[in-house]
Amino acid sequence: IAPPSSGEGAVYCTSWVDNMPKYENFLRSAILREVPSSESSNIDQSLPLAGLRIVLNAGNGSGYFFNKILQDLGADVSNSIHLTPDGTFPPKTGVPNPEYSAMIDETTAVCEACEADIGIMLDTDADRCGFVVPTSSSGKENGAVQYEALNRNRLIALLAVIFQSSSPGCTFVTDSVTSEGLASFLKNLGLNHVRYLKGYANVIGKARELTESGKALAEVAIETSGHCAMRENGYLDDGTYTAVKVIGLLARVSRSKSKNGEGRMSLLDLISELDEKEEVQELRMDVSDGSLDTTNLIFQTIVKLIETGCADENKGWELDTDNLEGVRVRIGDGGFFMLRKSLHDPIISLQVEGSSVQSIRDNVVSPILACFQVEDCELSSSINISCLTDY
Repeated sequence: IAPPSSGEGAVYCTSWVDNMPKYENFLRSAILREVPSSESSNIDQSLPLAGLRIVLNAGNGSGYFFNKILQDLGADVSNSIHLTPDGTFPPKTGVPNPEYSAMIDETTAVCEACEADIGIMLDTDADRCGFVVPTSSSGKENGAVQYEALNRNRLIALLAVIFQSSSPGCTFVTDSVTSEGLASFLKNLGLNHVRYLKGYANVIGKARELTESGKALAEVAIETSGHCAMRENGYLDDGTYTAVKVIGLLARVSRSKSKNGEGRMSLLDLISELDEKEEVQELRMDVSDGSLDTTNLIFQTIVKLIETGCADENKGWELDTDNLEGVRVRIGDGGFFMLRKSLHDPIISLQVEGSSVQSIRDNVVSPILACFQVEDCELSSSINISCLTDY
């Protein structure tokens, strides 16, 4: 979209250059491409989003401009919120983050009030996104349309449905904390899944490496946080482009259902085979002395104890030997837990996913707490484990 400003092939500018019109046109063209014209349709082909009610929550961040693009292409965006990029954050939600419940709840409330077809949530710099969508195509509950978040593993699964059709057998590169259910979902679609490291630069770099080396066609690099980069968009992590793909799918399916005289479409119906666990949490443990060296020492000690525990059949733990970050263990109910350390802070993170709170207590938290009670083990005095004892 824009030439490099330094290094080989750089273009040096002596005056202000506004690249936004060019990028806005690029996104418009992308949406038009995603919703191709049909001779049998009576819809104005210059307005492919006509009939869709879309709520954009830009969080007063840089993604505000996307609202005008959606409007120009026919969408009803009259209920969009927080479109003023004035350096402030919405008072109810604070820093916009499509994973935060506050942003999800506010977007959901607006969608419910206007019966939107979809809500789009962008973070401050619009490189991450998430969605709010009708719960199912079955209709209303108590006279009102119900909504749920479509983010994290759900968003990855939906993008997989899209690319299963456009690029069969391609590869998705994700971060390390995606679910066991997602891995099965991608496999059942005939797609390859490379579960790599956390960090958007890591997943993007890996995807680019795989594609450029010819080892795989990595169409998508995505984190559960909503950072997403696609090969067709030059591996630029761009929340608005992710939204283009999702909105394009919604428009195509909605048009098809309307033609066949069917009702409202929920994108969640397309990923109904995704196995989701009831309990998903990240438990963060602070190292007492604030030292990264101590953090590393404690982390390695816990990892050894967990690996030893995997050899105990009574625990029902299965060590994930393909994992590339920290230590990841499958548990009996189809869930997992993963222990990893922060790269920059004295924090050890425990990601847990299971069928219930009780399952996580019994299969993860209690056994790990037992590790802290091993004879001669001084872990409990070196790290704050209140998130485990209070769980």
